[in-house]
Amino acid sequence: MSGNGGSLLQPVITDKAPTPGAQYTQALSLQLSGAVKLVFISGQGPVDSDSQPVGVGDIDAQVRQTFANIQALLDAAGGGLEHLAEMTIYLRDINDRPAVTKVRQEVLARPYPTATMVEIKDFASPDWMIEISGLAVLPV
Repeated sequence: MSGNGGSLLQPVITDKAPTPGAQYTQALSLQLSGAVKLVFISGQGPVDSDSQPVGVGDIDAQVRQTFANIQALLDAAGGGLEHLAEMTIYLRDINDRPAVTKVRQEVLARPYPTATMVEIKDFASPDWMIEISGLAVLPV
């Protein structure tokens, strides 16, 4: 089935984050009654807007690029990282947690989003060390 078929979900698309290479959307927004919009962010990895890997072997650079991609999507939706309510962080090596925590402290503000961090075996690209998906709550 193609098209949005009257769906309440609206795509959030920007050329400042990687273009999906499969059947998924960078992010989707859902306007709720009142003055709130939810933005569901697909897993973002350490690639630039041309879908080229960034910081191969450098967890700090990869975390920063991943958050930059999330920021670009939230910008396109009319918000920012301060609207991030929940995120799931996937790591190839859980021992990279301190590097992730360091960058999170720099780019996120209180109240911090809820978070889950898990170690996984593989990513879509062997160059990736991290991927983050999330949910943001934006004022309309």
